[in-house]
Amino acid sequence: MSNILEDLLLKGLGTLDLTREKLEELVESMVEDDELTKQQGEKVLKKWQEKWQKGEEATRENLEEFFEEKIDEMGLVRAEKVEELKDELEKTREKLSELAREFEEFKSESSN
Repeated sequence: MSNILEDLLLKGLGTLDLTREKLEELVESMVEDDELTKQQGEKVLKKWQEKWQKGEEATRENLEEFFEEKIDEMGLVRAEKVEELKDELEKTREKLSELAREFEEFKSESSN
């Protein structure tokens, strides 16, 4: 994941944590004021936590897709792809060296 994507996610999660804190404070206050039972408060918090997790996953997926598209649009290559290409290049070089040796052996045998 790119640093920009990580920064955006962390900022989003930081904002989410502040919102979660405020909700927890609100629920706690409502429980203290007997507007909710402790069980109801826990249920509300659990329900919101599930929603936050789903939203966080969706946001992460959307951001990853967005940045993948932008990377492609800009013609940039990811490090993994560079490594794949290096491996392929090394295999091609090895094969070429092998073919050159075989050719030299063939030339030597032909001239004898």
